[in-house]
Amino acid sequence: MNKIILSAIIITVLISVTAFALPRINQTNKDAFKAMLKNYLSPVIHGYGIGYTGDTYIIAKWHITDVRTLSRNEIKNIINEANQEGVTDWNTVRERIKERLNSGITVKKGRIRIDGTSYLLTNITVSNTSATADIREIPNWEDCKNQNITIEDCENNANKVGYIDVTKKTRANQEIANEPKVWAGTLNFKETDYNFVTFVYPR
Repeated sequence: MNKIILSAIIITVLISVTAFALPRINQTNKDAFKAMLKNYLSPVIHGYGIGYTGDTYIIAKWHITDVRTLSRNEIKNIINEANQEGVTDWNTVRERIKERLNSGITVKKGRIRIDGTSYLLTNITVSNTSATADIREIPNWEDCKNQNITIEDCENNANKVGYIDVTKKTRANQEIANEPKVWAGTLNFKETDYNFVTFVYPR
């Protein structure tokens, strides 16, 4: 499971839960939230490739995951209700969040690591044969929290540095099950278009 994606979801929960009167959340409770949230991540696609133009190139590792989410306000409401009822056990709060997550919305989240630096993927579309997404800098989550900006708006308003647009290529001979597939297209990064060839691995 990708730690960056998981961390983003945990930030969503912990930014909310640490702002209320329940006892200070400890590491055991944080670990329990992490373990629960892993069940709401479904890997869709991931790849590793190279973008080149002329005699220069960049290396990129990327992935897209389906994530079951709740809004920060929904999480706050769950905690408010628990506070009003006198609940002091984080296990109870976690179970209530879990119940609500089971009927929450599913969104696609993604990351791309280019030459050692991680970026967000937003506006993602993906199918069995193609994928597109905008590439944005990782936002300052704490600033967004202080300005009462939602996680979604925080991500979508982050500085855009490019995009990825790739499609699956057909192998000349018969494809072998479970082997990586070759996808290719364009990786635009910091105003430069790169021809991008990437191995896409089965999930």
